[in-house]
Amino acid sequence: MGPVAGGPSGARMHEPASGSLRSRRPRRTSRRTDMRLIAQDCYRLEHQKGSHGFVVAGAGRAAVIDPGMTSGFDGVLAELRANEETTGRITDIVLTHYDVDHAQVAARLQAALGATVWIGAADADVLRGRLTPKTLFRKLLQRVARVTLPEGARELDGSGEIFSGLEYLPAPGHTPGHYAYQWRGVLFTGDAALVGADGTLRDFYAPLINDRAVAARTVQLLAERIRTGSVEWVCSGHSPIARTAAS
Repeated sequence: MGPVAGGPSGARMHEPASGSLRSRRPRRTSRRTDMRLIAQDCYRLEHQKGSHGFVVAGAGRAAVIDPGMTSGFDGVLAELRANEETTGRITDIVLTHYDVDHAQVAARLQAALGATVWIGAADADVLRGRLTPKTLFRKLLQRVARVTLPEGARELDGSGEIFSGLEYLPAPGHTPGHYAYQWRGVLFTGDAALVGADGTLRDFYAPLINDRAVAARTVQLLAERIRTGSVEWVCSGHSPIARTAAS
């Protein structure tokens, strides 16, 4: 398995067998090596469908961030379980926003893993039908690409921590309750922005943005967070993983 695109050179969860042993031993078929290392205790999923998905682990907890679409359920579940020796049991499912390519499988994974789901309060209201998306495109998308709000989901308001080391911060605009997360030096931006190879941010695709003015302000705030030097890696929903210029 090669390094993550934009990730640390040669980073991998397990080293391959030496050449002399490789010819004598049967090839391993475990999925354990599939999940790719980004930084310490931070990994990228390889079997989810839709957006990029990630796992962070620490303080006796482990969270999967944006596990994707229901069509990827079997692959994601197998990958998470195969890597429990490394990450521990998944205790939390953390969503940047409610879109189908990020969040559709969350309810099913919750049932399989017994994990707590976290989502922005405003996005939870969209899924309940209490809050209507602003744009015609998003209204149509809401009708044809259904996402179920997981039972007992914890709703985020303001900023804080999911658990020690995993911060959440509001990043609205793409959706009204969009959130970003930071694990040590890794910033997870979801669809709040598109990310360049050096970690610079730019606006997401306009037709998919619920409120462009709010989204533009979010991009500015996240860019400022990156410029402070506390962010080494930027992991978004659809751009390659990027190492920041400041690092």
